[in-house]
Amino acid sequence: MGRPPRPMGSFIGTYLRLLGTVRPYLGGLAGALLCMVLLAGTTAVYAWMVGPLLKFLITRGGEGGTEILSLVPGLDPSAMDRERMLLWLPLFILIVAGVKGISYFGQFYLMGMVGQRVIRDLRNRMFLRITELSPAFYHEVPTGQIVSRFTNDVYAIEQAVTFAVASYLRDTLEILALAVTAFLLDWKLSLIAFVVMPVAVFPIVAFGKRLKHVSLDGQNSLGRIADRLQEAIRGMRIIQVFGAEQSERRRFAAEAEGYFRIMRRSFAVRALQSPVMEFLGAAGLAATIGYAGVRVASGTLDPGHFISFFAAVLLLYNPIKSLGRMGDVTAAGVAAAERVYTLLDSPSPVTEHPGAIVAPPFQKELRFENVRFAYQKEEVLRGVNLCARRGEMVALVGPSGAGKSTLVNLIPRFYDVIAGAIRLDGRDIREFTLSSLRAQIGMVTQEVILFNDTVRANVCCGRAASDAALWQVLERANARVFVERLPQGLDTRIGEGGILLSGGERQRLAVARALLKNAPLLILDEATSALDTESEREVQAALEELMRERTTLVIAHRLSTVYRADRILVLERGTVVEEGSHEKLLAAGGLYRKLYDLQFADPAQPSGENP
Repeated sequence: MGRPPRPMGSFIGTYLRLLGTVRPYLGGLAGALLCMVLLAGTTAVYAWMVGPLLKFLITRGGEGGTEILSLVPGLDPSAMDRERMLLWLPLFILIVAGVKGISYFGQFYLMGMVGQRVIRDLRNRMFLRITELSPAFYHEVPTGQIVSRFTNDVYAIEQAVTFAVASYLRDTLEILALAVTAFLLDWKLSLIAFVVMPVAVFPIVAFGKRLKHVSLDGQNSLGRIADRLQEAIRGMRIIQVFGAEQSERRRFAAEAEGYFRIMRRSFAVRALQSPVMEFLGAAGLAATIGYAGVRVASGTLDPGHFISFFAAVLLLYNPIKSLGRMGDVTAAGVAAAERVYTLLDSPSPVTEHPGAIVAPPFQKELRFENVRFAYQKEEVLRGVNLCARRGEMVALVGPSGAGKSTLVNLIPRFYDVIAGAIRLDGRDIREFTLSSLRAQIGMVTQEVILFNDTVRANVCCGRAASDAALWQVLERANARVFVERLPQGLDTRIGEGGILLSGGERQRLAVARALLKNAPLLILDEATSALDTESEREVQAALEELMRERTTLVIAHRLSTVYRADRILVLERGTVVEEGSHEKLLAAGGLYRKLYDLQFADPAQPSGENP
């Protein structure tokens, strides 16, 4: 099923908005336009002088040469003999060709640079936007769709801005210059030749509208293919170990087949466009030749003028055909622009409130008051209350799906509460600017996010730091020894996601990153759950160094990592069902005791003893 047609106003509005991005570069556009005027003028001169040049070559006199050389300022061709004209005419043709060539270079280069600057600005705006959007946005929009907008869509926009706009300006000017030349040569012939041009506008518009809808469908389909490919690459080990290759191949083949069908429609429309335009052009040409033949035979039309007129009409064919071809380029560019502007205009689920202030340094406590939160319609936190005082370690435990990670993700405002409030030293965190709030929070998670860059860049994470400071935090994170063994030390690239490091090494770099940030609030979300025993011991030592003198919220399934917490909160189905110290919760015999017994079932170990 094709996408339902969109209103023409939407197409024009999007294209005008796209053209508005050229405004900062009007100087380059003006230079390109001047070159286009010169290009159109020299093209018209070429057409005009065909007739006089043939007349000069065929006849023995210099009549045609006089017409041509009369265009040269300060030159009196009437006083020249034929031999001098034979010297001047080739020189004049070379001058016209030189101006035409320089003009073409100028318009092509200047328009290309305008287009590239627009694309650079657009990419920067898109990247700025995706860094502003909260993680909640990425739960709804697949990563592949976003990547497709940076690649396929931006390429289509580049074609529309760089080549389509240049074609519209250049080819329109050439058509006007050649049309004026034709009318000056013979207005009656011109009326017959150009009566078909208004008729040709209708199929151009129709083809353009149809191609725009097909292009939008195609770009959406490419986004789905990118999603499928990205998921398959990320999950290839699971696909192979569970024997899901055939299933994934069928899913990918279905998306590829969908794109094939869309492209089949696109090629059908494009294949029809050219012959329709050629037939209309041939109809006008046939009518012109028939009428001109009658007039030449009756002696009312100069053959030289007809040859120049005929050359002008033939030269008109290329710019008209080029404009027709630009219809599908423009359609694809506008369809891509709609998708890009959808991203740029997407409201973030989390925004700064008007008049937001800079958060003062954390001093006393972080408090949750009757906090409720829901993903879409599913409520996952139901009236949560907790308090973490300065310097305390508060642990969050409970079965999977209890809402532990959701709770800590509300602190840096990756999401916003739907009821209740989170207060930092008594003030609602929604009163603060996002950057100043997040500046006070450090985070180490189970899924370590490292970038395909150097150790230095990953630990600094946008901050400036001396080598001495970096080695110091690496020492405190138990990471210095393995970093020193790397080929280039701090400047060693660690691969995508830190693939060249072990799990424990990646986690210790994450700890070093948090140490360098030195934020007063710390969130540890399952920071050691994916590690083996030896790596866990090393990372746990690094974490203890990180937690020193910080207010820390710890999420852990392994209760061995939280029994020393000042307080432990037990969550179940989005509510706090128990709170207290390790010993108190064990003695209470509730959910915590049940979780503890499941992990440390050992008849030889007295209940209540620390693991």
